[in-house]
Amino acid sequence: MRILEKASAGGKKARVTRRIAEEEAGLSITSLLDILTIVLVFLIKNVSMDAQKLTVPDQMIFPTTMTAESLEQNMGTTVIKVYPDRILVGVENVYFGTPQELLQDPQKRADLNDYLTRLSEVIEEDESKGEACLLVQADETIPAQYITAIVEIGTGSYYKYVYFSTLLDSNWLVNEAPQQL
Repeated sequence: MRILEKASAGGKKARVTRRIAEEEAGLSITSLLDILTIVLVFLIKNVSMDAQKLTVPDQMIFPTTMTAESLEQNMGTTVIKVYPDRILVGVENVYFGTPQELLQDPQKRADLNDYLTRLSEVIEEDESKGEACLLVQADETIPAQYITAIVEIGTGSYYKYVYFSTLLDSNWLVNEAPQQL
């Protein structure tokens, strides 16, 4: 006879017990960290690649960079250098006056307009020089109103392209100072 049958035959109720479960081993986090690292690297790579994909409108052309020397040699370029105390015009660095005179004296603006108009016409007649191009070289300390005045005069003098020159030399003003004779 079985135990349950003996217990029920005696009028006693059988006691039911559960077996104690064995503790299960915990999950290893190492493999989870490996998977998360791989996913993170994959996401970072895809996000950085998406930032480089640009959609460019059909009519948009990005600005180009070139050295002033190549611009002067390959195109009909007129250079205007703006210093705090003087303006030099042309590759020959002809003294034109001061930036303040350019703003205050209408005759100075008319003179610069006439000079640039004559140069642009000469450039346009010479097919080897290409199109007329104005190159403005100035320091960041030069007020924008001087540059704006020069650009207005240049575009009014039939210059189709206006370039702005930046210098690699941080001490350009000291190095470009006129030499005493």
